[in-house]
Amino acid sequence: MTPEEFYWKNKLTNKEYMQEIRVRSLGWVLDCIERGTIRQNTIKGLISEASLIDLLKTMEEIERYEDCQIIKEVLDKIYPNEK
Repeated sequence: MTPEEFYWKNKLTNKEYMQEIRVRSLGWVLDCIERGTIRQNTIKGLISEASLIDLLKTMEEIERYEDCQIIKEVLDKIYPNEK
């Protein structure tokens, strides 16, 4: 494997890894919202609705429906009136 091939392979892995981290952190965020330890306005300031929708579409395309459910719940709790 050439250094260039390794670089591009590693890049793809990083993208998938970042998606995985985002989905897992959204599960944590959802838990914090339900326990009341974090405010909705804080989450709105950190995570835009458009990025959540993009992540939802990506997870749907690769058929990760359990993750789609978590993302949808976060969208419903954080942005309930903005649909």
